[in-house]
Amino acid sequence: MLGIFRTNQLMMGVVLLGYALLLHLSWFWQVVPPVNAEPGLGNSLVVPWLLAHAGWQLPVIIFLLFLQGMLANNIVFTHRLAGSVNLFPGVFVVLLGSLLPAFLGYSGYLAANVFLLLALRSMLLTFRVNSAADLIFNTGFWIGMAAFFVPTYLFFLLPISITLTILKSGKFRDQFMLLIGALLPLYLAAMGCYWYDQLPLYWDQQWGAGFALPQYIDWATLPLVSTGVMVVITGVVLMSQAQYLAKTKMEVQTKISVLYWLLLGSLLGVLWAMPWGVYRWQAVVPVAGILLSFNFTKARPPVAEAWHLLLLLLMLILHFSAIYQLFPV
Repeated sequence: MLGIFRTNQLMMGVVLLGYALLLHLSWFWQVVPPVNAEPGLGNSLVVPWLLAHAGWQLPVIIFLLFLQGMLANNIVFTHRLAGSVNLFPGVFVVLLGSLLPAFLGYSGYLAANVFLLLALRSMLLTFRVNSAADLIFNTGFWIGMAAFFVPTYLFFLLPISITLTILKSGKFRDQFMLLIGALLPLYLAAMGCYWYDQLPLYWDQQWGAGFALPQYIDWATLPLVSTGVMVVITGVVLMSQAQYLAKTKMEVQTKISVLYWLLLGSLLGVLWAMPWGVYRWQAVVPVAGILLSFNFTKARPPVAEAWHLLLLLLMLILHFSAIYQLFPV
């Protein structure tokens, strides 16, 4: 199946729509998965609409995964991050975003990850650019937009601020521009809510319920299989760093290091989004999917096909085990 995506034609990425739908076949054997009603002003608008129009939940999920896949392909294409040009980044972003049963229902992470990838695209373009105020502002702006769906995505500003010193400079004006970009959409939304006498709702949805101190996790109720799968995948991309950087230009090495900083940011943001739920692993999907695609790009085609089929088989086992309650996932 991976052979379909071994092409350098970005427009062939439309095939990802069919691929995403294929990964959600288990929808037709179960009731509609529950919507994860996360805090955030964006979710306060989207979630009630999805609850009232349950038939639209699957198309919305497929479309958001498709957008993530297309953006991942565009980023890797533009910056030549992989050894060869293919559509694998989008494939594995979509695959990881569909891997666990907890990922099947809508959550704010699906929309937030689209904006996170837009921020990543803008940020990587700042590499050694003398005048990059617009790109830095856009990076912060997309993070601010992501925060409407997952408020703790504002924690991505910390690793982005650090990586700006790697990509461009550590000047105060760059950091200030990043912060202004992130706060602008939040400020405009606050002014709009104030105008319509909805400021308490804004504060509650965007700030009051959006952040929480890390809490004790009840290991007895933690889905160990799903958690174990994501820990292993995250561990694979962490331990593969040397492989990704081998025989690459300094520019590529710098930009791949940015991905690892964002991976750290995703784990940091999850710590402050409580209570814990397995679906929160979606925070690592965009970056982990891009990095995992490098493993498959570097592998020999038969080996890559075999591992891809194993991941698909694992996904089907997890999905249908959750439906028929074969074992806790």
